[in-house]
Amino acid sequence: MSDQPSAKPTEPTQTPAEPAKPAEPVAEPAKPAKRPAPGKPEEARRIERLPGVHLDVNIGGPLTLHFPTLGKKYEAKVVGYEPFSFLIVLGRLPQDVLAQAAGGISLLAQHAARGMVFGFRTQILNRITNPASLLFLAFPESLERIVLRHDARVSVNLPGTLNGKYGEQKVMVQDLTLTGCQFTAKADLKTPLRAALVGDRLVLNCEMGCSLPIVVPIVLRRVVAEKGLLHIGAQFVDMTPETLEQLQNYVGGLLEFLDH
Repeated sequence: MSDQPSAKPTEPTQTPAEPAKPAEPVAEPAKPAKRPAPGKPEEARRIERLPGVHLDVNIGGPLTLHFPTLGKKYEAKVVGYEPFSFLIVLGRLPQDVLAQAAGGISLLAQHAARGMVFGFRTQILNRITNPASLLFLAFPESLERIVLRHDARVSVNLPGTLNGKYGEQKVMVQDLTLTGCQFTAKADLKTPLRAALVGDRLVLNCEMGCSLPIVVPIVLRRVVAEKGLLHIGAQFVDMTPETLEQLQNYVGGLLEFLDH
């Protein structure tokens, strides 16, 4: 009889062993690892291959002509087009380049419009020299479009200079998008930039760390003076395809880093 009481206390030692099973649900919080980190950078910047009908033409915008067989490139400006037929660009090419282009060699063109870079193969169909040096380019059958989210905005601290009718002024760029930026500048009563107005057109030269600086025309959209500083919002205009692609790479790279 006295042995039985000592046996009963051993039974509870078996029942606590069962609650050890709830250790399985503890593993569930690891599920957030499912979140695909690489997904966001792809959304931030992507390359699309499309039919030529998707080409957006920015009249007055720059267009870069690459001659792969010659290892040369030249800047031109789009002045007109006939949809799905040809583009008209204003640009001077050396005679030796024109002579080879007349043979129907293929060239690569890059054109920036609405915050996107379009790249495509084309040929020079015709050219005239009077009243201006105009080239007629074949409308592309297909193209590549590099797209970055238009709402992609990154906070930065990049030194730069502002040039134009107010002279040269040091600025600090504080955020960047594909279409514009915001920056500040020190200003006292003698600073010419204090007279800046919305609508003024200037040129921004911005350092981009290890990459090349960007030099881009801007139009001022907001000018606020406060406590010895000018806070200015600006819109990028007439960017070359190279500058826009450089900006896409820089902003896209920062977004990829931040998303990770």
